[in-house]
Amino acid sequence: MLNYAYTVLASQMLIRAIMNGNEPTIGITRESRDGVSSFVFDIGEPEWAKVDRVILSFARTTVFHSADFVLRADGVVCLSPRLATTAVGLI
Repeated sequence: MLNYAYTVLASQMLIRAIMNGNEPTIGITRESRDGVSSFVFDIGEPEWAKVDRVILSFARTTVFHSADFVLRADGVVCLSPRLATTAVGLI
């Protein structure tokens, strides 16, 4: 759930960075590499702890059921659409 929340937050920040005219691949403290949104990760650093707090609090207070997760044929476990929507709403 944390990885999903981090990805959603990074996507939102990428969109905002581009809308504000920033170049998302040029980092402030991170080395710029092809295809990596270094700027987004730089400005997102303070936000990761907030995501941790919200998602981990949710996980501690929620009873999960097998329907909350989807097991893919390759063995990867994903969030169900309902749980993914809930996670996005928490961010």
